[in-house]
Amino acid sequence: MAPSKTPTRTSSRVTAAASAANQKASKSSIAAMTSAKKGSKTAPSTAKKASTVAAVGSGRKRTKQEDSEDDEEDEEEDEEEEDDVAESDKNYGEDSEESEDDDDDSDDDDFQSSDDVRTRKNATSKNKASSSKKQTSTNPAKKAKMSSATSSKSSSKNKNHPKPEPTKTFQVSPLKIPRPKGGHPVADAIQPETLEFLRDLKLNNDREYMMLNQERCDQAKADFLDFIRMVKEGLLEADPDVMDQEPKQSMMRIHRDIRFSNDKTPYKDHFSCFFSKGGKKSIAAGYYFGVGSNGETFVGCGAWDIGSAALTRVRHGIIDHADRFNAILATDAIKKITGGKTGIEALREGHTPLKTGPKGFDKDHPMIEFLKKKSFAVGRKFADKQVVEEGFLEEVLSTFDACVDLVHILNDWIG
Repeated sequence: MAPSKTPTRTSSRVTAAASAANQKASKSSIAAMTSAKKGSKTAPSTAKKASTVAAVGSGRKRTKQEDSEDDEEDEEEDEEEEDDVAESDKNYGEDSEESEDDDDDSDDDDFQSSDDVRTRKNATSKNKASSSKKQTSTNPAKKAKMSSATSSKSSSKNKNHPKPEPTKTFQVSPLKIPRPKGGHPVADAIQPETLEFLRDLKLNNDREYMMLNQERCDQAKADFLDFIRMVKEGLLEADPDVMDQEPKQSMMRIHRDIRFSNDKTPYKDHFSCFFSKGGKKSIAAGYYFGVGSNGETFVGCGAWDIGSAALTRVRHGIIDHADRFNAILATDAIKKITGGKTGIEALREGHTPLKTGPKGFDKDHPMIEFLKKKSFAVGRKFADKQVVEEGFLEEVLSTFDACVDLVHILNDWIG
């Protein structure tokens, strides 16, 4: 029995009708878009409807095109990231050299291994493109909230970090630091707690003790800096030639240079500073102030261990101006500092002087004892009770004021 052909004809007729309808809709859409471009006002609703139909018909095509463009952008970002990483590896050696130059004065503990530096640089370069894109779109309020949360988390972590326990027993000094009259600290003196820290550091001079007492050290240092700020202001009135700089720039480091010393204790047992026309590292004569416990506080003026070239000029100056130099070392102000001593006896010992006169100078010269010396300075020490009592600032400034002429004549010769 032959199959019926009626269903096939019906299907073909339906297909043809649908095709004709689609062609008609397409022509209507094109006509509507053309009239919209020309600014036609007669059939806005028809153009809008045709545009909607056209948009639906071409939506699938646009979606594929946008996906393709997104894929191309992702590939470009990946290539940029790889280029950034390669550039970072290329410049790694140069960055390391610059870092070493900047950290010449740092302690050994501040250096980091090269592997850690390389890892950090690569991680930074990898996230460069994505982080810059995120930063531009981040809400400022949200960013501030995130920063606050991070800060709070860090603060909480530090607060909960346990304080290290000592691994050994430290010595306790029997020395009692006196208190000022009335028992209350005074503004123009060193605080007793500062002397107590220096006293304890002298007995327990090692890194572990300093680590466990870092807060005490910071407080003592702050007290010393506050005091020498007042000293500097008073000294500038007596000697305007002194360099005007921040107190911390005049203060000496508490760390000792132990590279060429048999004494390997890491810290000094005192705080000290130096004022001069060229700063604390200058070869110029100047004014020294150091605070230590058990009567080791010292105030001095002049020049210590002068270099050979400058020392030769000073010796010639002493020969040429012997009378003036002797007169400076015989004033009443100098006598007050030195306990009545004048001339060669008024000068501090310094390093061991020469046994005979220096080469090129007359061994029988009347000033030969001066010519044997390498340091030319006067000064005095103060007891702990004087250091913490009211009026100590005035004692320091009066010592400096008495030595202004000595400092000036030495600087005229040193150059």
